[in-house]
Amino acid sequence: MFSPLDILYIVLAFCAMWLTAAIFWLLWQAAIMLKNINEVVSEGKEVMHKAEEALTGIRRRFEDASSLFGVVAETASKAIDYMVTRKEPKKRKKKGKIVDVN
Repeated sequence: MFSPLDILYIVLAFCAMWLTAAIFWLLWQAAIMLKNINEVVSEGKEVMHKAEEALTGIRRRFEDASSLFGVVAETASKAIDYMVTRKEPKKRKKKGKIVDVN
């Protein structure tokens, strides 16, 4: 029927088949893992890009607000100076006399 050499060849063929299947499965798992890592890195890049855009927008708003604040502060100081000079007692001349108007 089968000689011992034939049985050895059949066993070696099955071993080669299972070894090939195991190597294929390991390669498949490694490829899936690398794909998942690539997706996570891509999502991380997107999040970092969005965070960078948000920080740039915030910085731009602060710069605009600070320049606007300088203009507002200068206008407010001029308005206060105007109000102070307006509240000072006025002196009028009335027929040669100086009269206080308070």
